[in-house]
Amino acid sequence: MTIFREIGGQILQGPSLDRAGIVVAPIVILLGLYLYLVPNQFKDSRRRKLPPGPRGLPFIGNLWDLADGEQVRNKVREWHEKYGNVFYTKIGATDYIWLSSPKSVKDLMDKKSAIYSSRPYLPLAQNVGSGRCRQLFMAYGPEWRDIRKHSHALLNLSAARTYQPVQDFESKVVLKDLLEQPEHFYTINRRYSASVIMLVTYGYRIPSFEDPLITKIYGVLEHLSVMMAPGAFAVESFPSLAYLPGWLFGNWYSFGKKVFEYDSKVYLELWETLKKGTRDGTAPNCFCKDFFLSNPKKNGINDLLAAYTCGGLIEAGSETTATTINNWTLAMLLYPEAMKKAQDEIDRVIGGARLPGFDDEKDLPFVRAMIKETLRWRPVNKYGMYHASTEDDWYDGYFIPKDSVVVLNWWAIHRDPSLHPDPDQFKPERYLNRPLSAAEYINSNDPNARDHFAYGAGRRVCPGVHLAEKSLFIVITRTLWGFTISKKKSLDGSVIEPVTKMMEGFLSVPEPFDCDISVRSPAHEKLIRESYESAERNGLHYRE
Repeated sequence: MTIFREIGGQILQGPSLDRAGIVVAPIVILLGLYLYLVPNQFKDSRRRKLPPGPRGLPFIGNLWDLADGEQVRNKVREWHEKYGNVFYTKIGATDYIWLSSPKSVKDLMDKKSAIYSSRPYLPLAQNVGSGRCRQLFMAYGPEWRDIRKHSHALLNLSAARTYQPVQDFESKVVLKDLLEQPEHFYTINRRYSASVIMLVTYGYRIPSFEDPLITKIYGVLEHLSVMMAPGAFAVESFPSLAYLPGWLFGNWYSFGKKVFEYDSKVYLELWETLKKGTRDGTAPNCFCKDFFLSNPKKNGINDLLAAYTCGGLIEAGSETTATTINNWTLAMLLYPEAMKKAQDEIDRVIGGARLPGFDDEKDLPFVRAMIKETLRWRPVNKYGMYHASTEDDWYDGYFIPKDSVVVLNWWAIHRDPSLHPDPDQFKPERYLNRPLSAAEYINSNDPNARDHFAYGAGRRVCPGVHLAEKSLFIVITRTLWGFTISKKKSLDGSVIEPVTKMMEGFLSVPEPFDCDISVRSPAHEKLIRESYESAERNGLHYRE
């Protein structure tokens, strides 16, 4: 059971990933479809020049090697070491090209972005489960570019600064909540992330993790996690099977229809409420209000597509940010010396008479390095970022077929000892010579200048990178300023080691773990309470 199911209430569930469900596809393919539909080196001699890679099983390829999310990180690192910076695998009928060096990512996803910016064909996740409306899965083309243009205009660096009052307010709530219920830090961080992105998108604040909207949003996130797991559905590995009766393959079609009914209802309710509020003058200033006022229909964006566009920002900015904060908390338990260095820096620069603010970021290089290291150490998902090639191509002497899934293999890049010595260790010091923001490094011409790849690459780089960077900085810095994080102890005084595994699913969500979070001094507690009370008294005002 995933963390989404645990907290999301009674939500839809898809077929579980198991080997019994996987082998049904070869039964049908053996009847003739496989040999007829799937390219091979006898049909196309160029395929003899595919990048090197591990041998797979007949029909399913390397599916079982990649189906275990807990092991896939080690597997792709192993293959990188054995086969080099560009290697090949196959899942079902689909070619996978794994880019495992900054140079290969730069050369293809950046320099050849015109043909490496699409997404794989996903009959379930995009066509049925998302009604062809989810930007995350949308093929590269005019529709995607138009939606992306709106997202960039409303989430660029200048726009992101207008959302800082939201992050300031909500991070003060986090500090107050950690004072009163430190044992609930895991959901406190989740509420923070969800509330920030909901305020930015729809102007809706989430005051507690029991808010009914949380249940709905995590229902949507559960569907995404199920649909995105490699090999979970035969039809995603063998897209041609979409033309056969859905009941042959775990009723994927009926499951997708239920997902779409649920998700679209959640997103359309939010969108229609926003439209009504905008017309009668009650809607708060927010991304979706600006989007609606831009008249998206003139560009062919109907209400359903608009609702999914706004919903996609919620998907991208809620659990991903919370996952990073909770992974950072875990790192503080495992590497207390890093926490001590960060606190020493904060004390030296800020002292105890005020809370850290956004303007302090430039003077806190170790804290900034710590956030970068968290995103390197545990990037937001377990599998990397998937693009798709829209033309046949050649790279470094290797053939890359059209419609290949091209993976930004950040687990291999981030754990490459030639780039990051002692890669399994959490060492913020490795980034002290990288003072720029993630967005600035994304735009660097030098591929080896990139700090990390957690925000993606090419034309599909995360449009909310500026917002995410500030959300992480303000809450992590203020938590370090006010609290000490340490391992729990049992009644006999022995230290309880935290759980370090990740939950099932696509994202790198840590399993819930225990820790002690204690305020650093009575003076810190007094200022935390005063700051929170002042924020509550003055209210949240932004973009007015």
